[in-house]
Amino acid sequence: MTVNEILQYLNTIAPFSFAAADDNIGLLVGNGRTEVSGICCALDITNEVIAEAVKNGANLIISHHPVIFDPLKTVPAGSPVFNLIRAGISAICIHTNFDVSEGGVNDALLEMLEFKKKEVLEVTKPNGIGFGAVVDLPFEFTPVSLAEHCKTCLGIENIKYTRLDVEIKRVAVSCGSGLNDTTMKLARAKRCGAIITGDIKYHYWIEALNTGMILIDAGHYGTEQCAPHRIAALVTRFHNTVPVFVADCSVEPFFYV
Repeated sequence: MTVNEILQYLNTIAPFSFAAADDNIGLLVGNGRTEVSGICCALDITNEVIAEAVKNGANLIISHHPVIFDPLKTVPAGSPVFNLIRAGISAICIHTNFDVSEGGVNDALLEMLEFKKKEVLEVTKPNGIGFGAVVDLPFEFTPVSLAEHCKTCLGIENIKYTRLDVEIKRVAVSCGSGLNDTTMKLARAKRCGAIITGDIKYHYWIEALNTGMILIDAGHYGTEQCAPHRIAALVTRFHNTVPVFVADCSVEPFFYV
């Protein structure tokens, strides 16, 4: 099985045409004709992930976040791209196309939260594909109980939330850095009482207080930690003769005190 065959398969489960216009997806490093000896799946391609791939004999890393996003002007020794090339490891990224795909990252996040999608929050393609989801909750949550539910289901250490005296019956869920002006307006228009996402900027917290919207920030890693596991499951289903594993070091890149 070659890198190109894996690439073609990924294009069927997370079509590259679904990606945001400014995204960088697909085969970012390596040769598509290379025979795959093992596949390492990760949220990000770090030097630690590359070292783990080498240790386990994998010559392909499939990540959610692009190892190359902005145009590179140099490839210095010790950088992830340099180390990938030196080790002969190919790198494939499936990013926003995997966020929005059926069974992709946002759907995997919903499964972790034990929620069922009612509709897409922001439709971006004619076929109804888009970012985020609207969920009708099975019963009313208070802000703190919803935050505690997210913390427990996602197994994360800390969570931020808006504390207001309201009850929540409908929520919007959008993985990663899923909150912007558009999603904020759509969540209000679709009568969502809360938005669950990550990396919420300060001014949205103020806007939420002023408008009565509950925000729950479960972190970028917290809301997308499911990505490499979903990738590994899908690739194994496609071809189960090549070793596939999730990098043990694919973890949150910071600590709390």
